[in-house]
Amino acid sequence: MPDWYANIRLPLLFLQSVIGMQLFAYPLRRRRHFAVRAAGCFAVFAFLTWAGGQVLYLRDASLIAVLGRIASVVIVYLLLILFTWFCYAESFWTALFAASSGYVAQDVAGSTKTILKLLPPIGALAADPLGILLVDALCYGGGFAILFFAFRPFTRRRNENFDNKLKAVFSFGVMLLCIGMARLTQDNPERNAVSQLCESLYSVLCGVFILILQFGVMERARLSHNVDEMRRLLRQQRAQYEAGKSSMELVNEKYHDLKALLRSFHGQIPAAQMQKLEQGVQQYDVYVHTGNAALDVLLTERRALCASRGIQLTTLLHGADLAFMEELDLYTLFGNALDNAVEAVSQLPEGREKFIAMTEQRQGNMVSVHIENPFAGTLTLTDGLPNSSRDPRYHGFG
Repeated sequence: MPDWYANIRLPLLFLQSVIGMQLFAYPLRRRRHFAVRAAGCFAVFAFLTWAGGQVLYLRDASLIAVLGRIASVVIVYLLLILFTWFCYAESFWTALFAASSGYVAQDVAGSTKTILKLLPPIGALAADPLGILLVDALCYGGGFAILFFAFRPFTRRRNENFDNKLKAVFSFGVMLLCIGMARLTQDNPERNAVSQLCESLYSVLCGVFILILQFGVMERARLSHNVDEMRRLLRQQRAQYEAGKSSMELVNEKYHDLKALLRSFHGQIPAAQMQKLEQGVQQYDVYVHTGNAALDVLLTERRALCASRGIQLTTLLHGADLAFMEELDLYTLFGNALDNAVEAVSQLPEGREKFIAMTEQRQGNMVSVHIENPFAGTLTLTDGLPNSSRDPRYHGFG
């Protein structure tokens, strides 16, 4: 290794780690004046790594020298964490996770470089003052490109899941252990080519497995978050269902009370006025009876909504045929279907007939439900089925 290259080894390691960190931090929120922050911070930290290397990065085989080399590389890692936190408007835990992932990426690329240098042509090229920079560009550029595209599905839409204390602490602990173990072996002058090959392959595999584990944990955290969100929505829907059920029962009870009260007025007030009162009360007779409590509440709510928008809602449902479904599931399923229909019909131009027809039919052990409504617009078909989803990750057949 050329002497000048050895003198800039730690600043170059810091630069490679910063680039590796970008593979995972690019979707995160940047602080104001990001470019100025990054340039100034890099200049200061690169100088600190160089100065620390002059003191700590000794090249003999003594225990003090080994500990000094471990300490100098740990300093590079800690400065990388500070650099990430200083440049991105994220929590410290997010910065810790992104920096750890970046350092792992740098280590994988560096170990790949060690393997390639065992090949005589690459080894001869690396002995040249400029050739070693070419080898660096090849190994780090190619390695970073592969890792970027391999983990892009996990990073480009996961910025909300980086902020996880347990995951960040795990990354930090593993990285300190890996740095210490790597320095104990890589700086050993007694290693032969076979030892270098085995250690570098092991380092590459460990680095890849660490990234897979970290982002596998991230995917699990995302799924857990989605499950929690779904539970929250279900709780809200249950509360809405219970509130609607109570309201409909109260309205139905008051409606019958009003009808009974009006009947008692017959003969006491003029017929024309009586008819007007009955017509006024009749608009509250929207309660639907299907034989299923959940459907009754839902259809009563939607019928009132349709009436307010000038939509004719016609239903032919036998609630007993749908008794095998949980009330909340039934309320959610039919509610989503009707909401889609109401949204589509509400967008029809003036003069178009606005209606929604829902029918149910049972044949043996199978129940089929048919919902029909007019639509004005362009349908997007996927495999012959209309795709109504707003999120491209989900089908949204409707």
